[in-house]
Amino acid sequence: MTDRGRKYHFVERILHLSSLLEKHQLDLDQISENGWPAEELPLEDMPELQAVVESVRFMDEIPGGFLIYRAGGDEEIIYANRGTLRMFQCSTLREFRELTGNSFRGLIYGEDLEAVENSIHRQIFTDQGEQDYVEYRIRRRDGSIHWVEDYGHFIHGETAGDMFYVFLGDATDERSQQQMEQKRMLTEALERADLAVNAKNAFLSHISHEMRTTLNAIFGYTALAKASLHEPKAAEEYLGQVETASRQLLGMITQALDVSALSSAAGSAQEECDLRDTIQEVYDFLLPQAEEKSIAFSLDCGRVVHRGVFTNPKRLKQLILNLANNAVTYTNPGGRVEIVLREEEALPDSHAVYCLEVKDTGIGISEEFLGKAFDPFSREKSSTLSGIRGIGLGLTIAKNIVDMLEGTIAVKTAVNKGSTFTVTLPFRVQPLPDISSRQHTPFRPNLRILLAEDNEINREIETDLLERMGFVVDPVEDGVEALEKAEHAAPGDYDLVIVDIQMPRMNGWQVSAAIRKLPDPVLAHIPIIALSANVGIEDRRRSLESGIDVHLSKPMDLNVLLESIEKVTKKSVV
Repeated sequence: MTDRGRKYHFVERILHLSSLLEKHQLDLDQISENGWPAEELPLEDMPELQAVVESVRFMDEIPGGFLIYRAGGDEEIIYANRGTLRMFQCSTLREFRELTGNSFRGLIYGEDLEAVENSIHRQIFTDQGEQDYVEYRIRRRDGSIHWVEDYGHFIHGETAGDMFYVFLGDATDERSQQQMEQKRMLTEALERADLAVNAKNAFLSHISHEMRTTLNAIFGYTALAKASLHEPKAAEEYLGQVETASRQLLGMITQALDVSALSSAAGSAQEECDLRDTIQEVYDFLLPQAEEKSIAFSLDCGRVVHRGVFTNPKRLKQLILNLANNAVTYTNPGGRVEIVLREEEALPDSHAVYCLEVKDTGIGISEEFLGKAFDPFSREKSSTLSGIRGIGLGLTIAKNIVDMLEGTIAVKTAVNKGSTFTVTLPFRVQPLPDISSRQHTPFRPNLRILLAEDNEINREIETDLLERMGFVVDPVEDGVEALEKAEHAAPGDYDLVIVDIQMPRMNGWQVSAAIRKLPDPVLAHIPIIALSANVGIEDRRRSLESGIDVHLSKPMDLNVLLESIEKVTKKSVV
């Protein structure tokens, strides 16, 4: 017999039992409450009734609810087990029939009746082969409302007619949790929507103010320039102000478009990128702005081993530019901005972790505002107070790019003391070139170089690279040691001196000037090359005044260094 047949057979037995009990003026309650009323039934009915009673008692023991009702008419309830009675807080089947009007419709909370009836109708006429599932509320005997799960099945019998048998489960706790979760999610969604609306309104108000203020300057200076056509110098000055304001306006528009583009970006394109060249381009671009404000602006990439990586060069450059530009913009004249790039950790599969730090001595960020520093359109002070035009998207763009590149960004800051933004980025690195196979070697074998570099990692890298090129390198930690080596050297001990500028005890300018004053004319005229992160115009001028022959910038470019060595030692490199 099929599963469907067994279920139908059981329903038929229940119906038959009901009819027999009705004939003898008994009901199903007496079977489970008072035991089997054998003395009240004729012996000829006993065997069949005994089998049915055992099935009924079995159904009373299952943990969930089970009931049978007629599919047509008033949907009369034929049978309900003990689990169903407990759900409705009823002690007997008679109580249950009274509570529900002995109708399946009477089980269902009024507001849910239509949906349940539609589900029943659909199964009868469309999905008879499938089990029906529906959730609805019931009203219990004490008046409380509970949720139940209903797994129903429609069957049709030749003698019994159309019926449903149903398994019921209590879903109140689960449904309450779902409702609470839905309520929480709805509350959060409404809060996010409110924040989004507030952010949008704040943005529109802020950008309207900033752009109108900038446009007002453009119109005003344009009018002044027109009125000053007979005074070329004044007109030129006004046109310069128009150009400045126009660039500020363009910057605002570009940032707004950048945020939109980043929010819809699919991912990070992987291309070859030279980290040192990229960061150097940003440094060179911002240097004039820093010098105009008399800001000490430095770049240090000395601890980068693998300068070639695979990443999104455009976005990486934009990230560095946004952070460095913010630092220069919000640092007062006479302050200091430092950009440091380090290669920190080697990872498996030719990957490495890099750390980018942008430090400044600017206005800083208050602790109260720090949590919103990366939010769109957020600025701690309006331009009216800070005197700096902007729409507050620079850090938002930086954060979006960092996320795109699968990195992290953090900030340490204090009001009027400055900020340090630290970005960590994982990159797949390009293999280091095999410089031992280089076609050029020094003209004179064993050219001796005195190398003064205080940074241990930089000193090791520079020494190794130069020695691989065939030079003999004598590395020292600072300017004092370099001068002592030069003072006690015999003519010919050294052919070249390479110095860093920023060193403890004695900097590169000081040691170079001291070497030029040595009594031995050969030692006093030894070629000197400065290799430094100080690459401003004033830095180069001081190097020349100190007697340095060539001032090269960090990060070190080996080819440029070799060309400079060839030039200052007046020996060709073949």
